[in-house]
Amino acid sequence: MTPVVRSRARAWVLMLSLLSVPALAQGLPGLPPPEACWNAVPDEDHDGLGDSCELQVAAAFMPTLWIAQGEKGVDRRAYFAARPLNSALRTLRIFYLDAYFEDHGIPSLGIFNVFAHDGDSEFQVLDVHYADGRWYLDQAFLSAHLETACDASGWYSYAQLEYAGEFRGAPRIYVAVNKHGAYNSKATCDRGCYFTDSCSQGRQEALDPVNRLAARNVGSLGAPLINAVTLNGQTERLLDDVEFKGWDDQAARSNSTPYRARLARFGF
Repeated sequence: MTPVVRSRARAWVLMLSLLSVPALAQGLPGLPPPEACWNAVPDEDHDGLGDSCELQVAAAFMPTLWIAQGEKGVDRRAYFAARPLNSALRTLRIFYLDAYFEDHGIPSLGIFNVFAHDGDSEFQVLDVHYADGRWYLDQAFLSAHLETACDASGWYSYAQLEYAGEFRGAPRIYVAVNKHGAYNSKATCDRGCYFTDSCSQGRQEALDPVNRLAARNVGSLGAPLINAVTLNGQTERLLDDVEFKGWDDQAARSNSTPYRARLARFGF
C-alpha cells in the first residue's frame, strides 16, 4: 500500500505545481483600442481607420522571419497595407509586402539556379481582433510561390503558428532558402514546392528590422499612398499591374508577379 500512497501523493504534487504555473501571455497590449482607430484622423487612404493606428498595429504584428542557413538573397524593402475587416467584431486585416530584391531559385548541379528571377513578391496577410485591452492574431495567409506550379501558400490558424514573443502576437515564419516561400514550421517548409523548398534555423529578424514600417503604408488600390518607389536609380510601381523587378532588371532573368492582383485578392 505504501508505494501506491506515495505515487498518488506525487501525482497531486505534480497537478498542484502545474496549476500554479502562470497562464501563457496572449495577445499584444499597449496598442490603440478600436475607439482610437475607427473614424480617426488623419486617414489618408479613406478606409475609416486612422493612419497612426494602422502603423502601430502593423508594426506590432510584423512577422519575425526565420532565415535559413546559406541564404543568398534575403535583402528586401518591406511595405504594408491595413484595412478594417469587420468593425462590429473589431477586426483588422494587414497585408505585408516582403519585396525581396531577388530570388535565387533552385540550385542545379552547382552550376546555375533554376527559376531564379529579379524581384520576389512574396507576402503575408494577418487578421487580428481586439478584446479586453489586447489585440490578438486570428489567422495568417502565408504566400509560398502563389499561383505557380508549386504553390504551397495557405491560411493558418493562430494555433498552427509559432511566435517569437507573445502567443497570438507577431508570428514567426520560416523562409525557404533562396526562394522565400513562407511557412508556419520547418516541417511544412521542407515539404513545400514538391520538397524542393527547405528551411533551417539560421537566424531570426523582423520583416523590417530597421525602419519598422514607418512611412511604408501603400494605402490601397483605390486610394494609393505609395506606388512609385525609386531605389538605386530604378523605379518600382508597387500598385500597378506591372512585374515586380526588385529594383533590378537583368536582361537574362525574368521578373516577379505584380503585387496589384495580390492586394486585390485580399480586399485592398
